[in-house]
Amino acid sequence: MPKAVFQEIYQDLKCRIERGDYPYQEFLPSESELTAYYSCSRSSVRRALAALADDGYIQSQQGKGVRVIRNPLLEAPRGYDGLETFAEIARRRGFTPRNEVICFEQTMADEDLAHLTGFPEGSMLTHIMRVRFADERAVGTDESYYLTARVPGLTPEVVERSVYEHLEGTLGMKIVTSKRTITVEAVNDTDLEHLDLDGFNALAVMRGNAFDNEGIMVEYTETRQVPGFFSLYETTLRPAH
Repeated sequence: MPKAVFQEIYQDLKCRIERGDYPYQEFLPSESELTAYYSCSRSSVRRALAALADDGYIQSQQGKGVRVIRNPLLEAPRGYDGLETFAEIARRRGFTPRNEVICFEQTMADEDLAHLTGFPEGSMLTHIMRVRFADERAVGTDESYYLTARVPGLTPEVVERSVYEHLEGTLGMKIVTSKRTITVEAVNDTDLEHLDLDGFNALAVMRGNAFDNEGIMVEYTETRQVPGFFSLYETTLRPAH
């Protein structure tokens, strides 16, 4: 089924905002100008603008126009609804990434591990742990469990490069959804051993489950990041009263 006109306008405007053609805090062309540019009805333009507003790209100002409120330099690019790999974060933030694998093993989920990860008891899992480096500074660790039957072919060499490159490029898998919980916790012995804490005694901890396009959970990961590196950027809308 072909896309509706407003969807095509939405996609084009979104790409232009991401590229910086319409810079952060600047105004978009008027509705009349957009209607003429896209050779469409005013209602199609308004539907596209409403969708962009719902996604946090723009905000209307009565009597002034529509201002761009999305800053591509700060916010994660859309595509996985904010789910980025470490390599993608590195490209966006401009640092050189490196991964050091400190654990790689096959394990079966017992009752405790099933409770921790959400995988059924008895599942065969690939357990890995990596130290993440940004410009050779140890900024975080990822401890992950992958459903071995669903994610075959993992090796320490693959993990050092990119697990998601293997998932998406080699296996052709699409990660659609990630459910995450973020807390602030005291450092533990592993953090003290592996991370450049720079005097911090607490760090950001993100625990998440990732699901593929069939709705099957394929990954549980606990990410621990030092405060000077951790960054979370969300766009939320306050309901109108």
